[in-house]
Amino acid sequence: MKQRGMALLTVLLLLAVIVALVTVVTERWFFSFHYSLHLHQRLQGKWHAAAAENIAAMALLQDAVDDVRHTHLAQQWATAGPLFMLPDGELEVRIRDARSCFNINALPDDEDIQRIFIRLLRLLQLEPLQAERLGAAIADWLDGGVKNRSGGAKDDSYQASDPPFLTASQPLWHSSELRPVRGITPDILQQLRPLVCVLPEKNFTLNLNTLQPEQWLLLAALLPDSSQSEILRWLKQRPAAGWETLEQAVAGLEPLAGQRRYLTLNSNYFTLRVTARMADVDYRQYSLLQRKNGKVSVLRRYPEMEEE
Repeated sequence: MKQRGMALLTVLLLLAVIVALVTVVTERWFFSFHYSLHLHQRLQGKWHAAAAENIAAMALLQDAVDDVRHTHLAQQWATAGPLFMLPDGELEVRIRDARSCFNINALPDDEDIQRIFIRLLRLLQLEPLQAERLGAAIADWLDGGVKNRSGGAKDDSYQASDPPFLTASQPLWHSSELRPVRGITPDILQQLRPLVCVLPEKNFTLNLNTLQPEQWLLLAALLPDSSQSEILRWLKQRPAAGWETLEQAVAGLEPLAGQRRYLTLNSNYFTLRVTARMADVDYRQYSLLQRKNGKVSVLRRYPEMEEE
């Protein structure tokens, strides 16, 4: 009887071990399956994003053939449907004129542009001293503080951090790189993102044909004596296909006449944001496109984990 009890106990122990092993193997199999599915869908998203780049390039090239001197919101790149249905989900494509925003990389070398940016910060309800210090800190971040800017933040300002680090001392590639700059808060960055961009040049020009009403602050920073109502009324009067000449544009808002160096009616840079939504994965990708000499090139491309 005692031997039969020991045998039964041994069988039960073996059964418990087998059940535990089967449970572990099953859990690992499910984990591997879902991990592989996740990777597969991300790869699909990457290919969908590549297709979206081709679609955007074709639209931009056709628009240049139709009108080489103007970029406006009635063209294909701006009017194409943002959603494309996929067999396994949907593809959202957003193209934005990168001349309808403030180029952060233009800050270090031009004091007039710095003053425009500081006015933009003031319009975002920053205190005067806070806006001046933040403008100087961003300029110092870009050029390493080679100029003696009042209220700026050079390398020694960041070396006291934990962990210590240095300024970028080079142009930005993405607006998210502003995060470590002294004086930047999540709230300020969130307010800036719809208004700023990062281009591979040190110029700042606004395309008057693609500015949206919600971007009126950019013009208000450029024209400190113009009110919100004046700017919005002027934008509402813009022709559907944009203005043909700067003279026509300036005629409706006279203070613009003194800021011609910052104005244009055309663009050669565009941002493309793609979101491929599939069963278990949302794949997002940001691309900076340049239209030049009859072709469209992808200057920058990387997946982004958040909306900009």
